[in-house]
Amino acid sequence: MHGRIFKEEQTYKGTWVMYFILMLEIPTLVLVTFLVLNDDSGRKEGIYGLISFFLIMIIVSTFLFKLKLKTRIDETGIHYAYFPLIKWRTISKKQIKSAELIMFNPLADHGGWGIKGNKTTKAYTVIGDAGLSIDLGEKKKIVIGTQKPKELGEFLENWMKG
Repeated sequence: MHGRIFKEEQTYKGTWVMYFILMLEIPTLVLVTFLVLNDDSGRKEGIYGLISFFLIMIIVSTFLFKLKLKTRIDETGIHYAYFPLIKWRTISKKQIKSAELIMFNPLADHGGWGIKGNKTTKAYTVIGDAGLSIDLGEKKKIVIGTQKPKELGEFLENWMKG
C-alpha cells in the first residue's frame, strides 16, 4: 500500500456540457450579428454592443472550459482542488471516518454539477454520477466526483486500512 497514489483530473472539455454551450452560443452569436448588421439605426452603438456581447460570451466560455477538478489520494489523505475557484485542500486520513465510492443523482442529490452544497454535504463534481463520499463525522460529508469509478473503487479497498 505504501507509495500508491490515485490521481484524476476532470474538465468540461469534450463533454456534453461543452457541446451544449456551443450549441447555444453559436446560433445566438449568428442571430445577434445578423440583427445588428441589418439594423440601420444606431449602427455604431450596435457594433459596440455586438463586440461587448462577443467578449462576454468568450470570457464566460473560457472560464467554463478552464474549470478543472483535481483529485489526489495518497497515504497522507485526500487532496482536491477545483481550479481556478478552489486551491488545493487536504483532508488528512485522521479526519476521515469513512470513504466510499457512491453512485448519486447529481440533480436530485446536489442540485447539479459544479460546486454544490447544503448544511451537511459539499459536492465537487464535473460530470457523471459517481463519486467519492467522505464522512468527516458530525453530519459533515464531502463528495468528490470521479470519471474513474472502477479505479477509485479498487484503490479505496485497501486505502483506509493502510
